[in-house]
Amino acid sequence: MVRFWVALCVVLIAVCGRSVADCANVSGVTGWRSIDSHTIVVYRGTQPIALLKIPWCFIFTTSQIRFLKTFICPWDKILIDGKVCDITEINNL
Repeated sequence: MVRFWVALCVVLIAVCGRSVADCANVSGVTGWRSIDSHTIVVYRGTQPIALLKIPWCFIFTTSQIRFLKTFICPWDKILIDGKVCDITEINNL
């Protein structure tokens, strides 16, 4: 029984720790590039900052993107063409 609780705690720490570690500072973002209709890479100058997955909103090359915070984490909100969307995954680059 003790092993079960230890294993459960380890899994919860790993899951929660991953979501906190995958946050990104998007202050000073100067541009973005779409990878597909639900994934973008954001840039500060010519340096890529992070890859963002936004599965429930379509992103086009003409889309207008606005960050609502300067430090974003998974499940934070972003504005795409005036629509509020959820960022489900962030990978720092």
